[in-house]
Amino acid sequence: MFTKIYFKVQLFWIFIKKNFIVFFTLITVVLLFLLFKPQIISFYQLSIWHPELIGLQGRYTIETLPSEITDKISFGLTTINENQKPVISLLVKELNIENEFKDYIFTLKDGINWSSGKRLTAYDINYQIPGVDIIPVSENIVKITTTNEFSPLLTILSKPLIKNNFDGLGDYSVSEVTFQEGYIKTLTLKPKNKKEKIIKYRFYQNDQDVINAYKIGNVDIIKINTLPQEFSNWNKTKITKDIKTNEKYVAIFINTQKFTNKQIRQALAYATPKTKDKNERCFGPISPTSWAYNPKVKEYNFNQTRAKELLEKEKLEPIKITINDRQLLTLAEEIKTSWEKTFGLIVTISIENQLNLADYDVLLTYGAITQDPDQYLFWHSTQNNTNITKLNNARIDKLLEEGRQQNDQIERKNIYQEFQTFLLEESPAIFLSYPTLYTITRSK
Repeated sequence: MFTKIYFKVQLFWIFIKKNFIVFFTLITVVLLFLLFKPQIISFYQLSIWHPELIGLQGRYTIETLPSEITDKISFGLTTINENQKPVISLLVKELNIENEFKDYIFTLKDGINWSSGKRLTAYDINYQIPGVDIIPVSENIVKITTTNEFSPLLTILSKPLIKNNFDGLGDYSVSEVTFQEGYIKTLTLKPKNKKEKIIKYRFYQNDQDVINAYKIGNVDIIKINTLPQEFSNWNKTKITKDIKTNEKYVAIFINTQKFTNKQIRQALAYATPKTKDKNERCFGPISPTSWAYNPKVKEYNFNQTRAKELLEKEKLEPIKITINDRQLLTLAEEIKTSWEKTFGLIVTISIENQLNLADYDVLLTYGAITQDPDQYLFWHSTQNNTNITKLNNARIDKLLEEGRQQNDQIERKNIYQEFQTFLLEESPAIFLSYPTLYTITRSK
């Protein structure tokens, strides 16, 4: 009996000696884990479970959330491809267009569920589009009908479908949301792919609040329009610059009912300083990435001599530049100085939170860039609420009407390129630049 035990002990000891390094390493790891268990767990949570904290400027509701968020939460019936053209999305099995481009019949794929687990049916399609009827034909088929041909429809249908409770169909679901004064304060997105991180958005009223949130560690990624010099010296901070040419642009909108002579509007355009960065420079209301973009429009490069020539027989009254965003104040001051120097007139600047679009001289603000080149809402004479320049031009009206009723893309392109030529000739707005977005990321 003793001999057997002795033999086993000797055998075990030989095994230990042969694998000493392995056993020593294992014991060391266990001891280190026991000694530093809280720190190790904290580090693991930080690297694996810690959400990606993003700070954004803006006050949003579920209807106005930026596309970088809504595109994660859900899909529309269509999606915009790399050529800026609408095609059917992952939700759709088949699309048939009938009745001379007035009936769009979508067949939904089987097995598509909302984040809540409920099955997607044709009865869930609830786009609110004036002049468009949405009719469920069956559980899987929905018919979308327009009274007249409406070529922007497929682009509009790319808007992600999101229910009022934030239920969506995308790669992320909304796991938590908080509100402040009716606006979203925080929004947490949980990925369906467990290898991806949770994303938590925090919203702030202005860029300075976003910057302060980054400084004190409330967020690890921020997106702002102006870059403070101090960030260039921050350790463990990565800065990425992106010129956004497909969301909005900066322009001076001119009240054409006060400045009825287009030569005056053109003179103001020539006397307005513009960015020398060709990537930032904006020449019209349609994105340069759009298939309908016209690169040959009048550019109105800064030319004080030409500006004075256009006003040889005209006299300008004092002009008030109205802005509704303090970030544009420096630019407004530059414009004011240039106009005063060029024309010798009095120029004032007014900062107004609530714009009076019924009575203004010129308005320095942002214009929206739509995915479809349709510009009817912004420049057609009948659109009193959205045509803020009050432009009334029969030729431009006709082009805008034809553009949204033409489904041949080559013909549409010709129409919108002609529209851009005439719009820039009329000069109801002085197009200046695209905003720059700085993404600041904290390195680990």
